[in-house]
Amino acid sequence: MLIDDLQKSLTFALDKFLPRTSEKTYCGAEVIGGEVMVLPTEYLKQAVEAIREVVGSKVERVDVGCQSNLIGSKKKIDALRGIIDEHSIGTSKDSFTNKRTVNGDADKYRELATKGANYLSEISGDTIGTVIVFDKDNIDKVVDEYRIAEKAQTRITIRPVFAGKHSIDYLEPKLLGKYWKELIDEWFVDGRTAVEPLMRMTKSMLGMRTAEVGCPYWRSCSANSLNIEPNGDIYTCQEMADVGAGKLGNAISGEWDDEMYLTLSKRQTNIDQECQQCQWYKYCQGGCMMESFTETGSFYSRPNNCMAWKVIFKSIDDNIKKYGEKVSINWIDKIEKLEDLRVDHSKSKFIEVVTQ
Repeated sequence: MLIDDLQKSLTFALDKFLPRTSEKTYCGAEVIGGEVMVLPTEYLKQAVEAIREVVGSKVERVDVGCQSNLIGSKKKIDALRGIIDEHSIGTSKDSFTNKRTVNGDADKYRELATKGANYLSEISGDTIGTVIVFDKDNIDKVVDEYRIAEKAQTRITIRPVFAGKHSIDYLEPKLLGKYWKELIDEWFVDGRTAVEPLMRMTKSMLGMRTAEVGCPYWRSCSANSLNIEPNGDIYTCQEMADVGAGKLGNAISGEWDDEMYLTLSKRQTNIDQECQQCQWYKYCQGGCMMESFTETGSFYSRPNNCMAWKVIFKSIDDNIKKYGEKVSINWIDKIEKLEDLRVDHSKSKFIEVVTQ
């Protein structure tokens, strides 16, 4: 997308979106979709400046982040760090399968990705948050991936594979629930590193978090999330864009579909009957809207992963009961303090957020 089109798209989309939601004071913007380091450095710099300027004129604070495999020269990594906000560069990894390769070599991919993450950690003074995606081929390694992260004291985010419109290895909800339960039982009160979304789920169940658990456990997607595609198409999120569901218009051509926005917004009040009666609904919020739509054709139904979420929330609840609320709360507090102690603040950089 041209920078002029980006500025135009951000202005149009936010002018349509913000008046239809509750007042917003903060925006977390993420540059996603491909490998960000393949973009020309000057283009990325201008794009991020445009985001800060346009979004910063409409909310009090905006942070710009990205995810990268960090396979690149030190010069490229230095440039990326200079553009993206503090502590806002994440990466992803796969320690056990051969699905990510460099010239067909999975070990080489892991070597280069680790080298890049270690370099970024060295210059930023921060451990680099890592996303690990699980499908049917590696879900049995979720505890092993956690142990690696625990040893390295690196925070991780675990995600079931996103099916979208691609042909990939679908993960059965039964397997997802089984192996996440094993992870929860090992991590609980003994873990010293953050594992998301389990941290948010646990804090919510302990009353330490008043906001929704967050994606994919919320119903207010339409009021809190907006995705702009390179061609200007507007969706609620990247996942909805990938399946082509719930298109809200096109920011470049100036199109906005209020009827579709209202349809998506009704997910907050149009609740599946079984969800209404479920003891975990307060935390789960019915799961992911994209999954609901792709699996049932409805934005309001329960997705298939409902079976897994029930197992996972029950496992967290069982562990809270086993160790007690006080011990559980103290343990979560300890992890958060350790996370802060792992940051070498002497290496922090200052970035001015441009507002108008």
